[in-house]
Amino acid sequence: MTSRLCPQCGTSNAAGTALKYSYEKWLLKRCEECAFVYLENPPAYEDLETDLAWERVGKEREERVYQQSRVRSGASRTARMLRARLVLRSDPLVHRIERWFSAGPVVDIGCGRGDKLASLPKRFEVVGIEISQEQARLARERLVARGGVVHQMPAIEGLGRVRAQSLAGIVANAFLEHEIRPKELLEAAARALRPAGAMILKVPNFASVNRRVMGSGWCGFRFPGHVNYFTPRTLRRMVEDVGMEVAEFRWMDRIPTSDNMWMVVRRPSAV
Repeated sequence: MTSRLCPQCGTSNAAGTALKYSYEKWLLKRCEECAFVYLENPPAYEDLETDLAWERVGKEREERVYQQSRVRSGASRTARMLRARLVLRSDPLVHRIERWFSAGPVVDIGCGRGDKLASLPKRFEVVGIEISQEQARLARERLVARGGVVHQMPAIEGLGRVRAQSLAGIVANAFLEHEIRPKELLEAAARALRPAGAMILKVPNFASVNRRVMGSGWCGFRFPGHVNYFTPRTLRRMVEDVGMEVAEFRWMDRIPTSDNMWMVVRRPSAV
């Protein structure tokens, strides 16, 4: 495990009290300076490759929460399914990709098995970055037929391999909450995007009504995988602090009754 300062403002909160949502040895802190909520002692990158890879700890977490609160968890799952069927008739990620990305290279950070990349139209050259060894292997198998490339490494290192100002788009779908150095990740993304390029962000919404209702059973609490807990205000602040420009962040993208937020950002013109 590592010990880190607040990833937003650099303040040490070691002397502060851990939030009640902390789990076992994993300490969740709210920064006394800027109010950003984060995991103070996240696992090291190398631990996320195998022992703490998300495909392993994610299943364990879901089963634990379900057993702790079967009724509330079941109701939450049902609500998500109904909303997906009645409201979200099209894939929200694909919709944003089609709207904001021009033809060319697209990077999916935390690409998992490469499912989303494999489904993209042929006008996109696909590149995946995935820290889990097993998931990266599966993604390579999935994408080899269309000439896709997968880098098995931390995201910042993977973006460092991309030529500056070369990408049409970057997807960070349920990723930024996992990144130990989120500001550096956003800076690396700004360097890699074309002047007209865009980045799609999806993160859990710590300010959601569901978090207050579900308490420790909220689906956004995933230890130790989730290390950053964004609200609409802190997400916007971090993006703007690194010079990225918010292109789309409507009220419906951060509705209080949703567990997640969507934001589209652009490469700063001065990079």
